[in-house]
Amino acid sequence: MKNMTLRISNIPVLLLLALVLLLGYQNLSAQEQSEQEANKQLLIGFFAFQGSDVERMEQYMADDYVQHNPRFLAMDKFSGASGNRAWVEARIEARERGGLALVDLGGIRLSNPIILMAEGDLVTAIYQGDLPNPDNPAETYEAFAFETFRIRDGKFTEHWDQVTLKEGWMETE
Repeated sequence: MKNMTLRISNIPVLLLLALVLLLGYQNLSAQEQSEQEANKQLLIGFFAFQGSDVERMEQYMADDYVQHNPRFLAMDKFSGASGNRAWVEARIEARERGGLALVDLGGIRLSNPIILMAEGDLVTAIYQGDLPNPDNPAETYEAFAFETFRIRDGKFTEHWDQVTLKEGWMETE
């Protein structure tokens, strides 16, 4: 009987331990959710400034930033600290020549994602829009784009993107 009494007396301790573990798990989950929300807001803030200020890039981009876009990789100038500036300067120049701004892919507004998700240190935004057909400017076609950034210490460290473009849509040089 004595063993039974000890077991019954352990129930409140076990319940308390279970409660502590459960609360600890919920707090960790809340912390992760908070970090993921902060990462989403970083991406929203990045596109909100419209790429018009090269100096503000330092606020968003890590010095060891890596660009994984194959078109940019082919030009070998859009990674690292100097690549951050070159990327924004190229987009500003394009906009000044009447081309596309950093956050405007024709009919796809990068400042207005249809899906924004975060998992761990990655944030992905998906955009949808109608782009002009390069073969017939009076027509458009539906296109989707995505941007994925890896974030470390509140800055972008890596970038992947993809947009469905028809041949001849965008010059990169």
